Amino acid sequence: MSDMLETALRGLNEKLAGGGLEKSIALQIKDVGTILIGQNGAALSNETADCTLKASSKTFQGLLDGSINPMTAVMLGKLKVSGDMSAALKLGTLLG
Repeated sequence: MSDMLETALRGLNEKLAGGGLEKSIALQIKDVGTILIGQNGAALSNETADCTLKASSKTFQGLLDGSINPMTAVMLGKLKVSGDMSAALKLGTLLG
């Protein structure tokens, strides 16, 4: 597992502690892997999700460290969202 995935998983699970999601979200990081976030937190997985977010590793790093605004990334085409948009909005609220 890459350092980026380990850091992302640790950070996501810390932020989601006690706050899980009703719907699942897949974070597909190009050339790195896929993180699935659901009721039990974040884990590496290739399972199907209610919502899928796709981006480069650089974009995901920026989203996680707060240097990139998610809405701006979507508007610029750096972050692709498919499936249930309400799940993505819920994730954004939880990660705030």
